[in-house]
Amino acid sequence: MAIVTVDMRIGRTDEQKKTFAAAILDVVSKATEEPRENIHVVLHENCGVNMVENARHLPEFGAPAD
Repeated sequence: MAIVTVDMRIGRTDEQKKTFAAAILDVVSKATEEPRENIHVVLHENCGVNMVENARHLPEFGAPAD
């Protein structure tokens, strides 16, 4: 069994998250030859301010960068 954990900014629609999770299942299943039913995807959503890249807090998803 594989567990894939993804940290991402809040702001995607439920449909986008479902599409993303399905794509992850396909890629991991192909790479590991594990059935999709044995793969678990966990999405953690965070505010942009809780994510830092290059010493700068990220804006909210979809918001323009500073």
